[in-house]
Amino acid sequence: MLGAGGVAALAVAGWPSAALAASAGPPLKFDNPRENVRTMARLTSTLEPGKTGYVRYQGRAFGLFEDGTNAILYDIDGIGALRALPQPGGAIRFLFSEFALYLDPKTGLPLERWANPVTGRTVEVWHQRNGPVNYELAPDKPMFGNFARADGSPGEGFQLPWVVRGPFATFALDVVSNRKNPLTPEEWPLESNGATVPTTEHSQYSVLRRDLENQKLLSLPFFATLQSLKPWHPWMLMGQRPGRVFARMVAQKVPGPDVLPKASLDYARANLASWMDAPVDWTGQYVTAQSIYKATREPQR
Repeated sequence: MLGAGGVAALAVAGWPSAALAASAGPPLKFDNPRENVRTMARLTSTLEPGKTGYVRYQGRAFGLFEDGTNAILYDIDGIGALRALPQPGGAIRFLFSEFALYLDPKTGLPLERWANPVTGRTVEVWHQRNGPVNYELAPDKPMFGNFARADGSPGEGFQLPWVVRGPFATFALDVVSNRKNPLTPEEWPLESNGATVPTTEHSQYSVLRRDLENQKLLSLPFFATLQSLKPWHPWMLMGQRPGRVFARMVAQKVPGPDVLPKASLDYARANLASWMDAPVDWTGQYVTAQSIYKATREPQR
């Protein structure tokens, strides 16, 4: 992704000490769960007290259909806002909110209505929103919280699978979840994909090693690629039809939502203001888009 000039990758689990010594800067404790938790906070948020970290992700979503065909559905431009609260013992609590705008691929403007290529029905677009989402990462806890590793392994503590490629340090995360769907097919026949929400998410983070080793940097710049495979969104009114939404995106740290194009920023301020900044207080809540949809919408017929 970020060219490494053909330098061989060194998996952290098998690094010899000579390989670490040859790298610029002091060796990092890549296999130390406490340092991994702290690094994840520096990447996705910031450790500067009272501040919020923002990540922007952009990409495109495709419909994958039962007959093997696919179609472009919309473009994506979203902001995740994350506040990190260090706890005793090396744990960190995270307070998260996010929104994502679904854009017309031709104009780049937020969609108000969308012509469903499967049903032929034109529907109102309900732009993505999640939060407040509270979760905690700790050195001695399973790494993915509400997600499981895609390979089925339980993991031991919080360990990122680091690989060094030249001046870059990278890691990939492949996770799955299948949480209960608050939109039941009985009550929401057109909006619900089924009893659960099967989801897979795949990400690859890259950061300059010199930044990673600079402990004065409380917020780390990074570049990431993200892919996800999810059921049809409730607002598409697809019911339990076969198929999935595949999204591919890139992500990076940004100063805040103001980096969005004016039309998108204006739309977000008018319609998604509650999800533009991170929560302030820990409540233990984990509010998903499906839960918000259920609380704010009525079933369609």
